[in-house]
Amino acid sequence: MSTKSNGFVDRFRRPEYTGENRCTPCTIVNVVIAVVVSGFASYLLTPVGGVVVLALSLVSIYLRGYLVPGTPSLTKRYFPDWVLAKFDKLEDETPEIGEEEREPEEVLAGAGAVEPCEEMDDLCLSESFGEAWYDNIESIKAEETEKSDLSSVLDVEEEKLSFDEHEEALVAQYDGGRLGQWESRAALVADLAAAKLLETRYDDWDALTVTNQSRVLSGLRIFLDSCPDCGGDVAMEQETVESCCRTMDVVAVSCSECDSRILEVEHRQ
Repeated sequence: MSTKSNGFVDRFRRPEYTGENRCTPCTIVNVVIAVVVSGFASYLLTPVGGVVVLALSLVSIYLRGYLVPGTPSLTKRYFPDWVLAKFDKLEDETPEIGEEEREPEEVLAGAGAVEPCEEMDDLCLSESFGEAWYDNIESIKAEETEKSDLSSVLDVEEEKLSFDEHEEALVAQYDGGRLGQWESRAALVADLAAAKLLETRYDDWDALTVTNQSRVLSGLRIFLDSCPDCGGDVAMEQETVESCCRTMDVVAVSCSECDSRILEVEHRQ
């Protein structure tokens, strides 16, 4: 009986709209609808009937992500983009720069990671840092030390750390909770390899918040000229992606040969 019941639930469930893919605005709208409908049911039928309607509606929202079909499309179309951005799980929130926060360019320049380009008015990866960075990348790949290196960087227990893959994205879980997310394993390896260098080349590295360190490391990835995964060329392009709640334009840096996503940031006009 339990197996049949679980099979029915699995058929009813819509994983593309639940769990990490759940659209929070959609859920809020549907819960409000469920409360209103159950109120009418209580008035037209009985209070018990209203409670039953509310319970069934909430179960549907929990398993399917919505009560009214088409809600995800409706929220994308009619909700203001700034509202959806507040809930969007793919949005990389940029914290305000306070006294304890440092701009990525400042940190990278102070560590000798970047320097003025010779042939253009821009910043380029310094040769010495680049060589050491790629050496670390190759070492991590060869020895498969991603888990131990991440536990060392974040000062957490390695045995409680695990990785989950969601399509190409890599999610780090710690003791049952979400610890961090990277666009791909290549992005994680690049960050770990860079963090080892910045710890020794930037005196105030340990004084930065984890969020600030993450911004510095992701900003450094844009200077990669070969893929940390397959060693091929990297390319930058602008594309449109679908998140749980909205459609947005992003600037993406990816490996040309293996399609590993190295960096993805929203393009703001």
